[in-house]
Amino acid sequence: MNSDGIAYLDLADAYLRGGWTTLINGHWSPLYPWLLAIAMRVVRPSSYWEFTVAHLLNLAIYVVALISFEYMMRQLVTQSQRDRLGNTWTSLPRWSLLVIGYLLFGWSSLSLITMEQMSPDVLMSIFVLLATALILRIRQGLGDWLCFFSLGMVLGLGYLAKAPMFPLAFVFLGVALFAQGNLKKANLRKAVLLACLAFFVFLSVSGPFITALSLKKGRFTFGESAKLNYLWVINKAGPHWYSQDAGTAGGKFLHPPKKIFDFPPVYEFSDFVGGTQPVWYDPSYWIEGATPRLDLKKQLLVLIKNSGIYFELLFSSEAALLTVAIVLMCFAGPRPSLRGIAAQWPILIPSLAALLMYAVVLVETRYVAVFLAILWIALFSGIRLPVARDSSKLAAGVTLAIAVVLGAPLAQSSLYDINQGLRHHGHPQWEVAENLRYLGIHPGDRVARIGGQYAANWARLLRVRVVAEVPRDKAGDFWSATPAVQAQILDRLRRIGVTAVVAQQFPPNEVFAPGPEWKRMGNTDFYAFTWSRD
Repeated sequence: MNSDGIAYLDLADAYLRGGWTTLINGHWSPLYPWLLAIAMRVVRPSSYWEFTVAHLLNLAIYVVALISFEYMMRQLVTQSQRDRLGNTWTSLPRWSLLVIGYLLFGWSSLSLITMEQMSPDVLMSIFVLLATALILRIRQGLGDWLCFFSLGMVLGLGYLAKAPMFPLAFVFLGVALFAQGNLKKANLRKAVLLACLAFFVFLSVSGPFITALSLKKGRFTFGESAKLNYLWVINKAGPHWYSQDAGTAGGKFLHPPKKIFDFPPVYEFSDFVGGTQPVWYDPSYWIEGATPRLDLKKQLLVLIKNSGIYFELLFSSEAALLTVAIVLMCFAGPRPSLRGIAAQWPILIPSLAALLMYAVVLVETRYVAVFLAILWIALFSGIRLPVARDSSKLAAGVTLAIAVVLGAPLAQSSLYDINQGLRHHGHPQWEVAENLRYLGIHPGDRVARIGGQYAANWARLLRVRVVAEVPRDKAGDFWSATPAVQAQILDRLRRIGVTAVVAQQFPPNEVFAPGPEWKRMGNTDFYAFTWSRD
């Protein structure tokens, strides 16, 4: 379980206790924790099994994403067949497009997003795929009132899954308007009315959350994740989530975590109520007061860096795939294929807009996975082969080549994951939680960490709150400090109500070895320091 997953589980718990208002969070979108809350309410797992239930929910979401992808591919294949250029040129066969499409879906969802981490990226991809499918139906002249109503609903739910879908929704809506074909005279009025319907449905779904969040923050906002990333990446605010220095941003942090010791640095965040890791339960709280400020030099450097990531994803990692596409276009003559690809503009524009949006600040493969898959699918669906030649054999060869390029790594990684899953690795995080319970630590207690920033699964399992920590990259400084300094830090932690301090894997070259008061947590590489309860 990652830190994001723990935050989502905490939000799910809060929803079950307090209702919708607990999901008004500046950083985390509400749909994913709401689904987690439903799963937990239905299954009612013990703390030992809740991570498993969460991953099973991810599996269910993946199945829905697969169904959504199938729906999109049906629309795409139909559109591709309609766009064939007379009796001279034809698209790849239906079966070939479907095979290539499913391989690209597997590559994007299993290799780029992965199912290992808890995140709403696959959930958001459902709505991206459905919106793309509806755009294709509109392109085919099937855009009736129900279709546009559904588009607005899908875009609204997509925003509730992840905030970046809010600006992208307007791109989809603009494409939907112009994808209706002839917009002259009478057709223009109907097209605008249909687009307005989708827009108002979108606002009706997204508006209540935006209104509640804006009222909470005292200004209009549809989410603070972009602000946080801009502060970190462009303005160099930090260090990381401890929010001490606003960097080149405007203003200053109004209520950052308290720095209660200088060297090594120890940060406290006990004043914030909520979450296993309060510093990550609502990151937008800690950055209030700071305003992102444009820094052209750093912005340019980030754009260059992110362009390199895209180049790696599009050309280096999948160079063989691109080569196949180029060979096909050269075989057929590039002009018909370029015309065929251009005809896919209704699905190319939203994906390109998404890639550009992320390139401005932060690119992670899981963010852009579904959009990259759609780009590749649009490329192959636009390729045109001459009808007169034996194009079926070429299509079969191309499909086989792509199956090898994409399918072999997927099969290898899947077999590895299955093999790892069949092996018993124990449950060290649960062992830590049980040992802490044995030492007298109870749910609701305050604890601290030596070496933070990563998921404290044991804390979630025990239902304790991590209210202070030494950063992960400064843990060595704690262990190399004198016993007197260590004692001062432990005393500071005790004074803020900490009942246990947990550390993981002492560095092998520590100057001062831990004393017997640091107890090893079973057979794990975790150790804990506790105070006797008087």
